[in-house]
This record gives sequence, structure tokens and C-alpha cells, in this order.
Amino acid sequence: MLTTHLVCAPDDLATPAVVTEWLVPAGVSVLADEPLVRLAVAGEVHIVITPTAGVVLEHCVAIGEPLSASDLLAMIEADEPDFGGLLIPAEDAAENLAVPACRLGYRPSPSSIDPDALAMCAALGIAPDEVPVGERGQLGRIEVERHVRAELRRLAAIRRLLSTDGLV
Repeated sequence: MLTTHLVCAPDDLATPAVVTEWLVPAGVSVLADEPLVRLAVAGEVHIVITPTAGVVLEHCVAIGEPLSASDLLAMIEADEPDFGGLLIPAEDAAENLAVPACRLGYRPSPSSIDPDALAMCAALGIAPDEVPVGERGQLGRIEVERHVRAELRRLAAIRRLLSTDGLV
């Protein structure tokens, strides 16, 4: 199954950055941890690497365009690993769902869902009920973007932890 991965600017950018060079053109296959784009930040050059192997679908920032921390840089279409399905016998369901990792956290249902937000969820392989609703109980594109950025920051923190322990 294919899914779209968002590549965002590092969330620790202290000052606005500028895209100086795309190292991989749109439509080209990349490997995980491959250099993707060069950024100029306070006179220094930084490189953003790909989070996963796949095909670069789109550059979301033009060369010379300024960007801030967590701004969307590119989209990569990648194969989603097949983890398989697990059937739980009905008589064991209550016991298995008592394990916190097996239980979905409660989120209030949105009072309305913006069609753009729904389309974005579908393109990214995210169930709309995974996304926290906004202050007025609505699910819009901004809520989907915030959710994805938060998940990417969590993933980046895990990767940093694993790399400092020599596991990645």
C-alpha cells in the first residue's frame, strides 16, 4: 500500500531559512536518509534528509523561498509496510482491549469535517478520527497539518534518541 509522507523543515530552526537547492528532483526515487534539499540558515548551509525511501512527489517550497520551522518542504510517496491483520476471538476482545497499547484514545467527534481536510487525510493515509478537532469542534486542514507536524516531531525525537544510542 502506498502512502504520502510529509517532509517538513526541522522544528529547531531558530531563524527563517531559505531553500538554496533541491538535491532530488520531483518524480525521482530516493532512499531513506538521502540528502533532499539544501537550506541556508543564518549564513550556514544545512541539508535535510529524506525520512523514508520512495518517490519525491512534489517540492512544496521554491528555490529562494523563505521558510520557518516545521514548514512543509516536500511530499514523498512510499510503500507502507504490511503489518498484517490480527484477528482477536470475540471472547478475548475485552481482555486484549484492556491493554492500553491496544485501545484507541477517546477523541471527540468533529461537528463538521472540511472536504479539504478529509481529502488530505485520505492522501496521507490518516483516519480523520486520529486528528484532534479544533477549538470549535471542527476538523479542517489546519488541524490535519498540526497533527502531522506533531507526529513528525515525535518521530524525529525518537530518531535522535536512537541515533545517540547508536541504534540507527
